[in-house]
Amino acid sequence: MRRSSPRMPAVMALVALALVMLVAPTPVARAQGAETIGVITEIKPGRGRVEVKPAGGADWRPAGPLLALRAGDSVRATEDAAAVVVLTGGRGSVRVDAAVPLVVAAGGAPESTAQKARTLVERSLGFLAVTSKEAPKGLLATRGVAPPPVVLSPRSTLVRAESLAFEWVGTARSRYAVRLVGAGGVVFERNDVVGPRLTYPDDAPALRPGARYTVEVRAGSSPPQQAEFEVLTAERAQAVARDLGELDAALATGMPASSRAVVRAGYLAEQRLFHEARDVIVRALRADPDEAVFYVLLGNVYERTGLPAQAAAAFEEAKGLGTRSAPPAGKP
Repeated sequence: MRRSSPRMPAVMALVALALVMLVAPTPVARAQGAETIGVITEIKPGRGRVEVKPAGGADWRPAGPLLALRAGDSVRATEDAAAVVVLTGGRGSVRVDAAVPLVVAAGGAPESTAQKARTLVERSLGFLAVTSKEAPKGLLATRGVAPPPVVLSPRSTLVRAESLAFEWVGTARSRYAVRLVGAGGVVFERNDVVGPRLTYPDDAPALRPGARYTVEVRAGSSPPQQAEFEVLTAERAQAVARDLGELDAALATGMPASSRAVVRAGYLAEQRLFHEARDVIVRALRADPDEAVFYVLLGNVYERTGLPAQAAAAFEEAKGLGTRSAPPAGKP
């Protein structure tokens, strides 16, 4: 039998906290200082609904995407609805449906390494404190005028030098000029890119660990649109690779693919690797396009990287999925 790594409780605690910090405030009031025991990572309403009842006797309320759960909270589903809850303490995930409700039990006493991970997360994620979730106004487009190629990724993020790709708002047939600028000047340039994505070529100059870069994307004669990013140091990149390896090993069995993607994206976002977190979310959406959780995560990534219009669109899509899936008023 494969033995679990002693670092795994710390990694899972870190991920759970990352997910909580990434979500909007929930409609369920919480006691100050209550410890997060689990997170709802998938909601499949079907013809029914998924509901949560906080510990202490409050009424049942609709469960929202990525709702944080505390000890004593209850989760239930009606008809063919279902949800997945990821629990801390290395306990994996639990599927909740009409036949199997859940009462969240407290985990065991945290190990010293897990407590240390919690402290590090709290210190490093202060800037991710949730702000107002009122949807920003979308950008107005003038008919007949193509919108500027706004850089989506990498943007205000840390990146690992391998597998870097640039993405921007654009069309599949339009042509763009892409330039990468470092402290010493132009590092890479390509002037005839078709479509809104360019993978950084293997034969292009290697990116320097710890260095900052600016990517510029231009369409026609319009001014270039810019975004900045920073390359991880070699030491941090190695640490991230180790954590991801342990995380993937822990999630390899018993957890649905969509929840695995949520947990991985949450870890990457906690590390300020928004570029990779977005990539995980976008890939997961292709496989599960009706999961509102992914749009909530995507909206938060866009919000953290200075893209309010894209964040608003993602939050609106999540809201729309919930509205389309909800049963008619008055029905259980």
